[in-house]
Amino acid sequence: PTDGMEGSSRPTQVDGVTTVVTKLSNIAGPSRAYFGEKDFQQLAVVRRMAADLDQPVTVIGCPIVRETDGLAMSSRNIYLSSAEREAATVINRALRAGAAMISAGESDPAVIEAHMASIIEAEPLAELDYAVVVEPDSLVTPAELMSGTNVRLLMVAKVGSPRLLDNLGVDVP
Repeated sequence: PTDGMEGSSRPTQVDGVTTVVTKLSNIAGPSRAYFGEKDFQQLAVVRRMAADLDQPVTVIGCPIVRETDGLAMSSRNIYLSSAEREAATVINRALRAGAAMISAGESDPAVIEAHMASIIEAEPLAELDYAVVVEPDSLVTPAELMSGTNVRLLMVAKVGSPRLLDNLGVDVP
């Protein structure tokens, strides 16, 4: 489910995460496991893995914690220069612009993705890896957004040396 996203950019990441989480779960036997929503793909993969393996654990997503200017908090942020740090806020702006398009009635994911990408590409210090609209459980881009559903806007951009991940859940009106 992460093809074209983290599965393409970091091909061993999904296997590594699922192996470690499965082993830890088997050893510790937790009833609940908490994962941050900032790496939403990881959260979705772990939820799917727990369900597929019938693990008796509830996987709980924890909300993204943001700086006052909207940048998602991350240990990677310390590697940003002051100019890169300011430029990195473009990621949240692009996600909010995508959400605004959905709220205004845009139902074509490709149009939303292109608009988010154009915002990132206009920032000289940012290099877009991907910007996608996906269904939160399957991580698949729907052909069209359907009223009453929820989608997740996922984005990764490189600003300076770090790859910065962010995302936003959006209810489709």
